[in-house]
Amino acid sequence: MANIFGIDIGRYSIKLVSLKTTLRGIEYSGAKEFVIPPNTDIGSAENLEGLKAFFDIEGLSSSDVIVGIPSDMVSVHTITVPFTDDKFISQAIASELEEVSPFSLEETIMDYNILHKDQAGTLAITFSVNTGSMKQWLDILIHIGLDPNIIDIAHSSYSNLSAYIKLNEPFVVIDIGHRHTSLTFIDSNGLLMTRDLRIDAPMINLTAGTDTLNGPAQSSLVDEIKLAVNMVERKFDTNITAAVFAGRFADKGPLFEKQLGLQTFTLPINDIARAVIDEHISIESNYTVAFALALRNVLKKPHNLINLRRGSFRFQRVIEQIKGRLITTLGIAGMILIMFVVNMTYGYISLKQRNNTLDRKIYQLFKDAFPNEPSLGDPLGTMRFLVSKEKKKSENLSGSIPVIEILREISAGVPKDVKVDVTELSIDPEQITVRGKTPTIDGIDKMVTGIKNFDIIKDVKVIDTRKAADQKSFEFQLSIALK
Repeated sequence: MANIFGIDIGRYSIKLVSLKTTLRGIEYSGAKEFVIPPNTDIGSAENLEGLKAFFDIEGLSSSDVIVGIPSDMVSVHTITVPFTDDKFISQAIASELEEVSPFSLEETIMDYNILHKDQAGTLAITFSVNTGSMKQWLDILIHIGLDPNIIDIAHSSYSNLSAYIKLNEPFVVIDIGHRHTSLTFIDSNGLLMTRDLRIDAPMINLTAGTDTLNGPAQSSLVDEIKLAVNMVERKFDTNITAAVFAGRFADKGPLFEKQLGLQTFTLPINDIARAVIDEHISIESNYTVAFALALRNVLKKPHNLINLRRGSFRFQRVIEQIKGRLITTLGIAGMILIMFVVNMTYGYISLKQRNNTLDRKIYQLFKDAFPNEPSLGDPLGTMRFLVSKEKKKSENLSGSIPVIEILREISAGVPKDVKVDVTELSIDPEQITVRGKTPTIDGIDKMVTGIKNFDIIKDVKVIDTRKAADQKSFEFQLSIALK
């Protein structure tokens, strides 16, 4: 038996939906909401005590906790990379994201969903958040008693409901909130694109319960939605013909039908909940995102698997450091060789004395260039070896193609009968860290044995192995040292 909590953290309120998996199936445990007082921040002192009481739930710390980060904290981009092998896609996406992300990649936490693969490569949608903003947000959650194992994007979770929304065409889910309006574009494969619009329900007077829409804010919202729809249609060569209104103001959707020129529907959250849980339950529309988040750990094949807690992709710029050190080292080596040639041209005069003087200079230059390296009785030979070693590292790390070649060699070392799902890959000048899953514990040993056979590999260590959450596979972490 497992408890699953889907938590939708918005600017207006925090919604929680609790599910429970049993031997008989799925049970609905309930839902509740904490309304954040107007003009206050979620992390203010006046809210923290109330939130601690709100999350004072027995068994919460040992349960599956899926939290949706507000979409207005997230930068969304679609990226194409020339790979279809999962082992290389993440590294390539990180490099491509550098060109479009508003954050430096050293300060970015990112995850992605693959939208499409073909012979030309892979199309993916990326979600990135500034590390500092994420840390502040996560510190507040931990302070009030939440330590989520999954951090999803709140409104992209609507794609987990797509199998139960009976529309054939690609459509857009529109959620008009108290602080912003989110758009989630969904097709037959699930999540396609998300957009966040800075127009909220109070601006268009939805909170007053009116049945008519007038004013510039309404016109602006309609124009922004049309612009986003046109952009998605052009980018993905598709045709959006329907809008599904969801969330707290889902019932206001029909008011927009004429202005949008799209068929409008209201998301049938109770019908979906009953279809999934197979019992009569009633969930208010404002809990739709929280329910969709919780549903992620119930569905056999959820369409959205974003988890910003899984890890960050950091583009380490080691090449500039290596180039600088290489230039210095080669300059010193060149100086030594020039001095050696000059010395030989002077003939045999005081040969021993000159050689002794040269040896002292070589030793001093060696100590200046490599103060922490022993000369091993031959400073010139040792210096040449170190220069060659630095040059080899530079060649291996001087661009995307050599790194990819290293990854391909490692991939080739994995036996063909071993199925490996790589979930994280981190590369630095002397070491590669690999995290992933394999169906059997023997598969990890076979993979280590295969990788060790390559000349570029110095050592392979198994840092961690554990049973995966699905209880059907094993998670592992390898540390691969390069020569």
